[in-house]
Amino acid sequence: MARTTSLPLIVTILLAFAASTISAFTFGKKAPAASKLPLPTLDTETGRYTKSPNDDGAYPYDAVGSALRHGPSPFLTRTFNADEYEQGILKYMLSANVDRSEATGNIDAKLNNAMDWSYQKMAEKNGKPKVDYTRLDRKQAVLTVVWALGITPLALNVVFNTADQFINSPGPSVIKQ
Repeated sequence: MARTTSLPLIVTILLAFAASTISAFTFGKKAPAASKLPLPTLDTETGRYTKSPNDDGAYPYDAVGSALRHGPSPFLTRTFNADEYEQGILKYMLSANVDRSEATGNIDAKLNNAMDWSYQKMAEKNGKPKVDYTRLDRKQAVLTVVWALGITPLALNVVFNTADQFINSPGPSVIKQ
């Protein structure tokens, strides 16, 4: 008698397992997102974007991280025009349906070089792999630091010394009064 009562239980367990295993193989369909993105909303009266209550507003990296990844333009925009920068992030989050991290990387890349960024986005639409703009390339970071602390001050020094020499001792071709 114990055999007949446990058989339906075993069959039910096996069917439940088979159903869950088969549903994992839905060919051609994307699995639903595990969590909904905290997308911003657009206030049509003011034309401004408002972040979602579920969005903590934290950037994936700070302003120095923007400079190391994408150069001075996103760094300056983020530092001196923070509201416009945040509005750009929120607008990109809503229009591209992405999270804050991906939006930050894309806005920084666009501020650095809009033409290359647009070209990459078109290439992605045509099947090229997606670029992760939030990734910090060590080689690029070292080059940025070398340029910021070495080459740029050297170039400015040459320009200022040349201008100073020209102003203070113009040479034989300029008539002094």
